[in-house]
Amino acid sequence: MSTAHPATGGPRAAVFDPAALAGLAGIELRARYLMEGFLSGLHRSPAHGVSLEFSDYRPYQPGDDLRRLDWHLYARSDRLCMKRYHQDTNLSVLFLCDTSASMDYRGSGAWGSKMEVAKGIAAAMGWLMLRQNDAVGALAQEVGAAAPRYVRPAQRSSQLGVLLRHLDGLRAAGGECLEALLSNAVRLMPRRGMVVLVSDFLEPAEQYEVALKRLRHSGHECVLFQVRDRDEEEFPFEGVQTWMDSETGEVRVVDAQRAREQYLQRYAAFEAQQDRVFRGLEVTRCLVRTDRSPWDAMAQFLSERRRLR
Repeated sequence: MSTAHPATGGPRAAVFDPAALAGLAGIELRARYLMEGFLSGLHRSPAHGVSLEFSDYRPYQPGDDLRRLDWHLYARSDRLCMKRYHQDTNLSVLFLCDTSASMDYRGSGAWGSKMEVAKGIAAAMGWLMLRQNDAVGALAQEVGAAAPRYVRPAQRSSQLGVLLRHLDGLRAAGGECLEALLSNAVRLMPRRGMVVLVSDFLEPAEQYEVALKRLRHSGHECVLFQVRDRDEEEFPFEGVQTWMDSETGEVRVVDAQRAREQYLQRYAAFEAQQDRVFRGLEVTRCLVRTDRSPWDAMAQFLSERRRLR
């Protein structure tokens, strides 16, 4: 499903707004699932090792290091138990950005195109994750390219600049790409981490459901930012319109008033199918409208995660 639309315009929005990014300072984003990693960070690891935070006990087994025996517990209960500690690690985060032509749409009331909003969200999330000592990378599948554009996750101080240059170079063109994006993410993320996909999701869910399921079954946490324009949700057009499919080039002449009811019904059914897929795979989805501040949506999303952790 691609977006057909008349031409729209307006002043270009500031995609990378330092003031908006600074407004997210102090909000911790912790992964909901157990993560693996190598560096000291903010995220809980499934590995048990020596650290400062006690986890639990397990029964002593022959050959265990006696230095980790809890002798005080043995004195109280006559039980030989080993102390276990949680090992906190950094998180490997891969940002996936939809570059299909439908992402270039910008309605009359929007502060930017869907692509501009997507870049801003990825930049803000990348900034935040790097502040948390996480390794951040990016992946995009551009039209006509034999291989995806890939930025390997890293935690170095220059990584934010690398991420911003990657995002700034992305252009919305071509057709469906979500299945290829997610499949490449499975291949490039051998260790459990977080995959953040920013897209309008105007593709049938059955086309990318298998790839998304492979990511989830590999232990990755999947966070989906769904960018939509008000026009796509409300269909506010009047009169006879000439529409062109932005991905296929097909042109149609449509009586907008007569088509509105059927469009809204099909849109609702399309959304319901996506909801079933996302709920079934237990992925987090955050809706971002282009006529509202994406920073407000992100701040609410991060605050809810902190409250629920």
